[in-house]
Amino acid sequence: MNLFARLTSLANTGVVAVGVLASGMLPVIVVYDVMARYLFNAPTLWANEIAVYLVQIIVFLPMGLLVTDNSHVRATLLTDRLSPWTQARLHRFSLVVVTVFATVIVWLGWTYTAHAWKQGQLSPTLLAVPLWIPNALIPLGGLLLLVSALGALLASPQAPAELH
Repeated sequence: MNLFARLTSLANTGVVAVGVLASGMLPVIVVYDVMARYLFNAPTLWANEIAVYLVQIIVFLPMGLLVTDNSHVRATLLTDRLSPWTQARLHRFSLVVVTVFATVIVWLGWTYTAHAWKQGQLSPTLLAVPLWIPNALIPLGGLLLLVSALGALLASPQAPAELH
């Protein structure tokens, strides 16, 4: 296994660990907030904001892992009827499109994050979280997607054995 593949695998392992932690914390926080609000008439001031940040983690970070594992949702009604050669070419084309898309996500996400940093933007809540922190999840997720898509393009000149 080459260095690029090992680094991608290590990053994906980290993403899984962070995603599991975020996925475990999210329902606990939401249930706590609902109970505090409806049972004790004492809504929390922080739960909604933290839940949004956890959802951002769950959405943005695993994009690359899904490409590496070939696990993205796809509609295969038409592609299943194509020859394996054509399916392989379409798969490679989709990886090129994903690479372009990921590059745009990284670039625009970085611009967005840098703007929040320069302006010293804080969340408009009592937590006053510096917004560059949650915004940084966008270019980070895009970078993981870009690296995974490039790795898939370089590693496999043909489509994976199973495209569904």
